[in-house]
Amino acid sequence: MARREEGVTERLVESARAEFLEKGYDGASLRSIANRAESSKGAIYIRYADKAELYAAVVMPAADGLVERLASAFGEFGQIPVEEQESRMYSFADAGLAGIVDYIYDHFEDFKILACSGEESLCSTLIDRLVELDTKTTYRYIEAVGNDAVEAGRLTPEIMHMISTAYFTGIFEIVRHDMDREAAKRYVGRLCRFYRAGWSTIFTPDFDEGAWSQTPGPDAPRRSGAKELVETRGGSP
Repeated sequence: MARREEGVTERLVESARAEFLEKGYDGASLRSIANRAESSKGAIYIRYADKAELYAAVVMPAADGLVERLASAFGEFGQIPVEEQESRMYSFADAGLAGIVDYIYDHFEDFKILACSGEESLCSTLIDRLVELDTKTTYRYIEAVGNDAVEAGRLTPEIMHMISTAYFTGIFEIVRHDMDREAAKRYVGRLCRFYRAGWSTIFTPDFDEGAWSQTPGPDAPRRSGAKELVETRGGSP
């Protein structure tokens, strides 16, 4: 039986991390990873069935940690007395998001690999897990505070999934764009305010959806800001 040498697993994971960062998933080579670790392909196959399993060994601890962190934050929110949840929701969310950004940046290389290596299945699975947590928590909150968004049809499973998926996908843009930590917090803060305004149209019973669904007539004035943006982009919307 092949013997596992002490420290080889750790070296292989670190070498794989560097390889995936540098070359992406498809370009990464098990032989190159073994050479970086001053080991052999045989040592990899003792521990991992294939490149996909080694890739998962690199990125999944950070991914699982993010899910656990979000689940813990949602659990803490659920312990707040129901009569206080509505008034404290936004401040609690702001603090939680700052913590999530810090966690991502504490494990930046792993999330960079997840978001940018070209292997999309694990990143997609991570977002699905975050969306599932967010969805369950949102429905619990709506039930707890007695909001009629679901009953009135303003919030359906489809729109809930679309909103939450777009939100978490947007958060990972901080990694794709290589923002520094403080810039990322500002970006996520703005993203949060954007979605918060949208959520108000779902949580508010008297929101007039008809005003948003009307198409402007041909003589409707255009805002100069939008026109300038189009011109800046060479005519592209």
